[in-house]
Amino acid sequence: MAGALVGGAFLSAFLQVAFDRLASRDFRDFLNRRKDIDGSLKKLKMLLRSANAVLVDAEDNQYTNPDVKEWLEDLQDAVYDADDLLDEIAMRCKLQAESQTGACESFDKEIPFKLEKILADLDSIIDQMGILSLKKDIVGVKLSSPPSQTKTSCPETSGRDMDKEEIFKLWQSDVASKICVVPIVGMGGIGKTTLAQFVFNDEKVKKSFDLKAWVCVSENFDNLEILKAISEGINGTASNFQYLQSLEMEIQKTLKGKKFFLVLDDVWNENYGVWDNFIKVFKCEAQEVKIIVTTRSEKVARVVTVSTHYFLNELSNEDCMKIFVHSAFGNRNPNEFPQLLEIGKEIVEKCRGLPLAAKTLGGSLRSNFNQNDWIKIWKSHIWDLPDAKTNIFPALRLSYHYIPSHLKRCFVYCSIFPKDYEFEKEELILLWMAEGLLQQPKEARCIELEEIGEEYFNDLVSRSFFQQSSKSKSCFLMHDLINDLAKSICGKFCFRLEESNETNEITKETRHLSYYKAGFYVSKEFEIPSEAKGLRTLLVKSHLPTWIFEYKNIVNIDLNLFQNFKYLQVLSLYGACIKELPITVDNLIHLRYLNTCNTGIKDLPDSLCNLYNLQTLILSSYITKLPANTSKLINLRHLDNSEANMEEMPPRMDKMKNLRKLYVFCVGKHDDGSNIKELGELQHLSGKLSLLNLENVQCIDKDTKEVILKNKQDLYELKLEWKHGHGTKDSEKEIILLEQLCPCTNLNSLTITNYKGTSFPKWLGDSSFSKMVFIKLRNCFSLPPLGQLPGLKSLIIECFGEISSVGPEFYGNTINPFRALEYLSFENMPEWQEWVLFEGEVFTRLRELNIKDCPKLSGGLPLQLPSLTKLNIRKCKQLVASLPNSPALHELVCTGKIQIPSGHDYQSLKSVFVEGGGDSILSFPPEFASLTCLDFCGCPDLVSFPSRELCAPNLSQIIIHDCRNLVSLPEGMHTLLPSLMRLELRWCPELESFPEGGLPSSLESLAIYGCEKLISHRMELGLQGLHSLRSFTISDHRKELEYFPEEALLPPNLTDFAIGILPNLKSLNGKGFQPLTSLKHLTIWDCNNLDCLLDDILPTYLYQLEIYNCRLLKERMMYPYQNNLYHFGTGGRWEDVKSPPEDRLLLLVLFLFLT
Repeated sequence: MAGALVGGAFLSAFLQVAFDRLASRDFRDFLNRRKDIDGSLKKLKMLLRSANAVLVDAEDNQYTNPDVKEWLEDLQDAVYDADDLLDEIAMRCKLQAESQTGACESFDKEIPFKLEKILADLDSIIDQMGILSLKKDIVGVKLSSPPSQTKTSCPETSGRDMDKEEIFKLWQSDVASKICVVPIVGMGGIGKTTLAQFVFNDEKVKKSFDLKAWVCVSENFDNLEILKAISEGINGTASNFQYLQSLEMEIQKTLKGKKFFLVLDDVWNENYGVWDNFIKVFKCEAQEVKIIVTTRSEKVARVVTVSTHYFLNELSNEDCMKIFVHSAFGNRNPNEFPQLLEIGKEIVEKCRGLPLAAKTLGGSLRSNFNQNDWIKIWKSHIWDLPDAKTNIFPALRLSYHYIPSHLKRCFVYCSIFPKDYEFEKEELILLWMAEGLLQQPKEARCIELEEIGEEYFNDLVSRSFFQQSSKSKSCFLMHDLINDLAKSICGKFCFRLEESNETNEITKETRHLSYYKAGFYVSKEFEIPSEAKGLRTLLVKSHLPTWIFEYKNIVNIDLNLFQNFKYLQVLSLYGACIKELPITVDNLIHLRYLNTCNTGIKDLPDSLCNLYNLQTLILSSYITKLPANTSKLINLRHLDNSEANMEEMPPRMDKMKNLRKLYVFCVGKHDDGSNIKELGELQHLSGKLSLLNLENVQCIDKDTKEVILKNKQDLYELKLEWKHGHGTKDSEKEIILLEQLCPCTNLNSLTITNYKGTSFPKWLGDSSFSKMVFIKLRNCFSLPPLGQLPGLKSLIIECFGEISSVGPEFYGNTINPFRALEYLSFENMPEWQEWVLFEGEVFTRLRELNIKDCPKLSGGLPLQLPSLTKLNIRKCKQLVASLPNSPALHELVCTGKIQIPSGHDYQSLKSVFVEGGGDSILSFPPEFASLTCLDFCGCPDLVSFPSRELCAPNLSQIIIHDCRNLVSLPEGMHTLLPSLMRLELRWCPELESFPEGGLPSSLESLAIYGCEKLISHRMELGLQGLHSLRSFTISDHRKELEYFPEEALLPPNLTDFAIGILPNLKSLNGKGFQPLTSLKHLTIWDCNNLDCLLDDILPTYLYQLEIYNCRLLKERMMYPYQNNLYHFGTGGRWEDVKSPPEDRLLLLVLFLFLT
C-alpha cells in the first residue's frame, strides 16, 4: 500500500469547526468570565489560522516530501488535542447558560495547563513552516458539489460485451465437467467485479440457472462464512448453521438436481488445500455448477483451476471516455462543452484504460464546467508520482484531492470500515454527526444535520466513492482500492483491529479504532493500550446471537475504557459480551453516539443522563425502561429502542425537543394522560413510531383538541397498539383517543392493533391521506371506509371477531374504490359470512387476494379481477364461489367449493394447491400450458382424475396428500406429463397401482408414504425402468417388509434412498443394494426392529448415512447422543463412535467423517 497521505484541505474543514466554536456567543461569554485564558485562546486561534493558510501547499507537497507529510501528521495530532479541549469548554459553557450543573472546579484549573501544552506544540509546528518553505494559498481549486438527487445509470459495462461472450464460450468449452470454474484475472480497478455483475445479470444466466449466489470473499477465505453467504443467496434467508458439515449437507440437498451459478468476488486465497476443501461441497448431485472467481492474482487463478483462465485487459480510451463523460456531465449534453471534452480525452488517456479511475475522476468533476479546474487535474503533478503497488492510485489521489474539504473528512472517516463492509446510509450519517463532520451551511436556510449528512452521502455516491451493494438496495460499500485510499490518507490516526493487521499498532496518535468480527471465535484478546488516551471512536461489531454469550466470551470489553478513554465521541458495543454499563459512563463527557444493541445490557445507569452531548442512543433487546432522568439528554436526536422490550417511558420527555427518531413510545400503567400528550412537544419526530399499551392512557378530555401527532410532517410509518385482551368497557374513550392521535396526511403506513372502539374516527379513510400506501388493522370491531384512500396499495384485515358482513361501509363514498390496491388480505374472521360486492369498477389493480380462516364465509368473490396473479383461499369450508375472471392468474391456493367457470382463460396458471375440495378438479380445462406444480391435500371427494386426459406439458411436480379415496392417477401421464420430475404420494390407502404405461421417464424424485396397497404391489410398479430417478423415499408401511429392498426393485442410478417408519423391518437386503452403485445418501428412521447394519450390505461409495430413532441399532453399536439422532459420513469404512468431539458440544447433530 502507498504511504499514508494526510489531506491538507481535510484539516482546513477540521480547523473551521474550531474557529466556529471560538466565535460562538457562549464561548465569548465564557471568555468574559475567564480573563486569565483569554489571551491564550486568542493565540490558539492565531496559530491555527497560520497553519490553515499553508495547508493547500502542504497537501500538494506531502506526496514528494516526507518531512511535509510528518509535519501534517504532527499538526493533525495537535489539532485533535485542541478540539477536545474546545469541545469540553463549549459543553461547560452551554450547561452554565442553560442553568445545568456545568461548573467543574477541577476542570477550570486544568484549562490553563492544557492550553499551555497545546500552544507549545503548535508553536513548534508553526516554526517549521518556514524551514519546509510552505507557502500561503492564494486561490485554491474549488469544485462545485454535484446535485445530490440526480440518479442516472452509468455505462460501466462499456466495452465489456466481448468479454462477457468470451466467458460464455469458456463455459461451453467445458461442457464435460459438472463443475466449471472461470477465474477473471486483472489488476485492481480494471472492472473484474463489473464484468462478473454483467454476466450475473445477463438474461442467458437467468434462463439457464435455477439458483445463483454472489459472495464477496476478500482476503479471509473462511469456508463457513462463504457457505453461509451462499446459503443466504440461494434461500433468501440468513443461515443459522454454526458448523461446517451441517451447512455443507444443507447446501448439497438444496443443489440436488439444480443448475447453480456462483460468483466469488475478490479472492486472495493462494492455498490449494483451502480451495479443495471448499470446492468439494459442489461435488454433489447438482446438475451443473458454474463458478466465476475474480482475483488480482494469477496464482489464485492457478489454484482454483488449471484451465479456462480469463485475463481482463484494460478498456480502450474510447470506452473509458464513455464512462468518464457520463460521470462528469450527468444529464447534461457533453457536446455543449467541446473544450472540456478535449481536456477530458487527455485526462482519460492518463487513466490507462482503468474504468474505476475514469469513473472516480469524472465524478470529482461532476457538474463542474470550469475549464481551469479541468486543466489543473490534467496537468497535476500527482500523475507523475511513483507507486509500487498499483497504477490506479494517482487517479484516485486526484479524485480525492479535488473534492470539497467537508467531503474529505467524511470520506476519510470511512477508513474505519473493513474491506467489503456494507453500511447503511443512516448508520454512517449518525457516525459523521457524532464526530462533528457535518457543517451547517453559512447561508440562512433551515436544514437539519441529518439532511446535511444525506447531501454529503449522496454526493460521495455520485462521485463513485461509495457504490450500492448488489445484495441490498439499502446498503453501500467501498471498492477495495477506494478503501485503501481512505486508509492511506487517515494513516496512523485510524486503526482497524484485524487478524491480518500485524505490521501496524495502536499508538498515542490513534483516534479511531474498529473491531469487526463475523466469525465464531476470536484469536486474541481485545485490548486497547492506554497510550491511545485520545481515542474518539471505538466501533465493535460482532454478528453473533446474544444467547452465545452464556457459553463463551466472544468480544469481552474491559470496563476500564470508561475511565481511560474520556474523549470518546462514538462508542459502539454491538455484539460485545457486556451485561452492564458502569456508573462511570458519565466520564465520557464528549460521547455523542452509544450503541448497546445485541449485548446483554439490561439496565442503564442513571449517570448516563449526565451525557449532555449524547445525540444517538441505541438500546439492547433486554432493556425494558430508561433511567428516570432521561429527559436531561436534551441533545438526544435518535433514540433507537426498536429492539428493546419497553414497558414504560421516562417522565418529562417533552423536554427532549431535539428528538428526531423515537421508534417506540410505551405508555406506562400509571399514566395519567399527560405522558402521551408530551409527544405533542416533540415536533421533529420523523420516520417510524410505534405507540404501545394505549389502554394505559387514563385521562382523556373529549372537548380538548389535542395535537399529538398531526404536527409531525416527517412521520411516515405509525403503529398504534392497545394490549390484547385489555377488556375496555369505555369504547368512547378509545374513539376519542384515536381521534386525538390523528397523524399528518403525509403518512405512508398505518397499523392499528386491538382497538375496541365501536367505530373509527373520520380521519381514517379520509381521501386527504393521499400518500397512505399500507394499512393493517388487527382485532378491531368495525371497518372504516378505506376504499376512499386514493393511493392505498396494501391492506391487511385480521382477527375481526364480530364482523359478519363486509360491504358499503368498507368501500366508502367513492365511484372507484380501492383504485390503487394491489394486495388485500382477510385472516381469522370467525363470524364473517357475506362479502357484499360493489356494483361498479373495483379492485382493478389487485394482484394478490388472500382469505384465510374465515369458516362462515359462504359466498361472493369479486367477479372481475383483471390484474390478479395470486389467489389464496384457506380454511374457508363453507365458501362456494366461482373463480374470478383473472387471465393473469398464475398461483391458486384454495379450499372449499371453488369452481372454475367455463369460458374463462386461465392458461397462465403455474401452481395449483387444492385442499378439501378435490372435485373442483373436474371443472379444470383439459390443458394447462403453463402449469408446473399441482398439489392436493385432504380431498375426500377425489377418487380419480377426470376421464379426459390431463395434459400439462410443463408440469414438474405433483403432490397428493391425505386423499383417502383416491384409486388412480391421471391416465397417460407417461406421455402427457413429459416434464414431471417429482411425485409425492402420502396416505392414499386405496391407491393400488400406477396408470398403464407407468410414470414419466423424466421423473427424478418419488416418495411414497402410507400407501399400503401401492407398496404391496411394489414389484409391479416398474421402478427399475425409471432411469432418471435419483431419489426414492418409502415410509409408513406397517405390513410385511421384514427384508428390504428386493432385488431388481430400484434403478441403479439412484443417489438418495430414505427408509422410515417400517416397524417390521429387521434387516437390509444386500442383493437389493448391490445394483445401487450411484447411491450417496441413505437415511433410516423409526425402524425399531432393524438390528443389522453390515459393511458388506452398504455400498462402498456411500457418502452419508443418517439414522434416527432406531432402538436396536442404538443398543448394539452406537453412542447415545442428543435424543437418538445420528449422522455418519463414510469414505469407505465404518467404526463405532466412542464420544462426541469436544468442539461440537453445542451441536444437536453428531457428524463423523472418516477417510
